[in-house]
Amino acid sequence: MSLARKVMHAGAWVMLAFILARLAGLFRLGILAHLLIPDDFGLMALITLVVSSLWALSDVGITAAIIQRTDPDAAFLHTAWHLNWMRGLLLAAGCWLLAPVAANFFARPELTLWLHWAALIPLIRGLESLSGALLQRELDFKRRILVDLARETAFTLTAIGLALYWQAGVQALFGGLLAGSLASAAASYFVHDYRPRLVFSRVAMRDIWRFGGHLLGAGALIFAMTNMDDLVVGKLLGTEQLGYYGVAFSLAGILTSQLVQLFNTVLFPALSEIQADIERLKRAVGISARFMAGLLTPVVCGVWLVPDQVIELGFGSRWLPVVPVLLVLLAMGWVRGMATVFGPVLMARGRTAAMHRMKWMEFIVFASGIVPAVHVFGILGAAWVLLVVYVLSLILHVRAVEKDAPGVVHHALAQMWKGLLPGGVAFVLVWAILQGRSDIENIHRMAELGFLVTWGLLVWVRERGFLREIRAMMVNA
Repeated sequence: MSLARKVMHAGAWVMLAFILARLAGLFRLGILAHLLIPDDFGLMALITLVVSSLWALSDVGITAAIIQRTDPDAAFLHTAWHLNWMRGLLLAAGCWLLAPVAANFFARPELTLWLHWAALIPLIRGLESLSGALLQRELDFKRRILVDLARETAFTLTAIGLALYWQAGVQALFGGLLAGSLASAAASYFVHDYRPRLVFSRVAMRDIWRFGGHLLGAGALIFAMTNMDDLVVGKLLGTEQLGYYGVAFSLAGILTSQLVQLFNTVLFPALSEIQADIERLKRAVGISARFMAGLLTPVVCGVWLVPDQVIELGFGSRWLPVVPVLLVLLAMGWVRGMATVFGPVLMARGRTAAMHRMKWMEFIVFASGIVPAVHVFGILGAAWVLLVVYVLSLILHVRAVEKDAPGVVHHALAQMWKGLLPGGVAFVLVWAILQGRSDIENIHRMAELGFLVTWGLLVWVRERGFLREIRAMMVNA
């Protein structure tokens, strides 16, 4: 199968996975938001903050090294797996030891016990097969999505079951997280025939470090910029406000950022195969930019039109304070999506050092603004800081790609504008009507319907040729 067809098929499976996982996530979040209180979500956010911090801060790019490598041999793969389980074991010990420190820092004594249990999470993740990286490298997302769906299904059923039948609070959220991790680890051994062996190569370890060393620093900075806000909010404002912020962040992530991450899983291995061909890179990134803008813009604009109604319908009126935060985080998700179009170009061409430098610049802006912003503006201030950081990230990515692969950026931005136009025009038209006729009963439902119809018509008029071109690529590739 040609690369074009493989990418198209992979994209179709990724989109299916995204839709199913996001439906599960929205369903789970909506049910639990009615059953639990903000403090439960806040305490769970502290647990995941500590565990995910340890995992992210120790990422030496093992998965990325497998994907980027042209033909990883058995010794390379077995070495990567052994590094992963050793990492999980060390992080489990670290989580256990840091538990009382974190509990004292956040003034929540019960956090010690929860983090002792949470030490199981990195231990389980470290024992996963390498199937996810291998299937992503092969662009075989038909099997790859089974791991994600196993995790989401186990998480959703366990969390809702505990909340409904045992009236559990944070126990329901933690139980779902643990069940999801176990299901993901188990499924990873069923979807690919790779099996680890007692083989360890110093040469392979050196190669992994040479590629992933810069990613360790960049990953740590990325994680800090997307999680240190939780730390600051939890410390300065308490777990209730952190619960509000966490729900807004989760909803925005389901609607935007998680689509970006899934999209990236296809784009990175695809660009790695054509990393030396600038013309093919230009075309691939242009198509990606148009798709990304075309998918994210209507989602963000649709929620912007009637945010109060979306929150009240989905989560209940007690969650209405998150509306301003959600609007800013949705804008952040859109900008992040546009930046993510260019990030895989640098990764595929091995420019990890450039990414590391960019992340330092972004981190300086983030670290200097997050504490004063939260202190003055609360959780809304945290959202605004993230938006500013990702605008800077987009600018830096554009400059870096243009320097490394001239012509790619200009073509991508032109295509991005075409993808943005239908959703943007539909939003402006419906928003203008909504402002002048807000007294009409059920106007907000009519506005959403009008937006969807207008956007659909504009896509049909403007994007028919583009969609036919994509279809022809799939048929003729």
